[in-house]
Amino acid sequence: MAAAYLLPALVFCASLLFPTHLAIAQGFSSGSTGADGDLIVTNNPTVLDLPPDGIFHFNTITVNAGALLTFNRNPLNTPVYLLARSNVTINGVIDVRGKDRPGNYQGGAGGPGGYGGGFGGFVSGTNALPGGAGKGPGAGLRGETPSVTGSGAYSTVAKATETSRSGTNYGNPLLIPLVGGSGGGGLDGNINGGGGGGGGAILIASDTVIRVAGTVIAVGGSGDANNGGSGGAIRLVSPRVYGNGSLQVGGGNSGGNGRIRIDSVLKIEPNDPSQFLGLNMTAGYTLGANMVVFPPNLPRLDVVAIGTNAIPFGTGSPQFFFFPIGAPTNQTVTVEARNFNTNAVPIEVALIPDSGEKETFPAVIDNSSNPGQVIVPVTVTPNTKVEVQAWIR
Repeated sequence: MAAAYLLPALVFCASLLFPTHLAIAQGFSSGSTGADGDLIVTNNPTVLDLPPDGIFHFNTITVNAGALLTFNRNPLNTPVYLLARSNVTINGVIDVRGKDRPGNYQGGAGGPGGYGGGFGGFVSGTNALPGGAGKGPGAGLRGETPSVTGSGAYSTVAKATETSRSGTNYGNPLLIPLVGGSGGGGLDGNINGGGGGGGGAILIASDTVIRVAGTVIAVGGSGDANNGGSGGAIRLVSPRVYGNGSLQVGGGNSGGNGRIRIDSVLKIEPNDPSQFLGLNMTAGYTLGANMVVFPPNLPRLDVVAIGTNAIPFGTGSPQFFFFPIGAPTNQTVTVEARNFNTNAVPIEVALIPDSGEKETFPAVIDNSSNPGQVIVPVTVTPNTKVEVQAWIR
């Protein structure tokens, strides 16, 4: 995933007249081909491997009560897209949460489409290795003490324990494009002090109806202290969405909330408005009638070169580098922008080492010729593994 975008609003304006709503409802397509058949989840847990693009094409989707559906991330760490030609019924649980820190230096993994937590530091004799920053555009920085720790942010920044080390909010309420949550920073000198992973991102779309009586979970993972990941993203798109279940995008310990978006034209049943409004949702949700699952020419960023090493388009981000001792500290990262509705695209390249502070380098891409590229000068530390990410400022 190359970037998290702040995009201009793409708005579908539906008439308030019921016949227009009905026409929209009858004409909406989730984009599913039905190639994956019917999904009926009865086991706890049921784990699906995400396809390379993250998109499932079902006829119907049924998650029975007491059943749990989770996913293994794909190499590009895309969000989860569950598309259905007919009814979606969720009586059980669909889970794309970020993981808690597992200890032993590691940060928690992000859910599908989300970003991981920073590594914990450790002490060896008299030498202390600092923790690492979390991953993602709203990631927390490494923490010097449990009370000065960076938690991840998304629609909101960290909660009551907010510090200057915590991340900043990002993204847009439409969830176009769909982006997951960011990780919390790791703790200095604490091998078990990794940050929590950011919640994943999931889109569920149906040609007919989505009924949620169970739970969809995209919460952030917890760290060792106040360094949880932020919640992720849930988007539901269907002519009719209703139920008394819950959509959860809260952050891990102290992490910020994620985002929820529901797009539906038949929001309120004439005799039972609670069928829609009865959904229990974490703060940070918006409602609308943007009946588009995959907008054409979706804007995207890609890291296409690190130094002289070219990266094939579509490989995705993050990328990593490890320059040996003696290599020049002045290097470059080349970033490509496509399909932005503006000539000047402000970006930020982030270099995130396993241990130590994150460094960011701002730049502007000229997208008047589509695609456009910029070569960003960066300063690197040799003999250190560094993750490279890029996103819109």
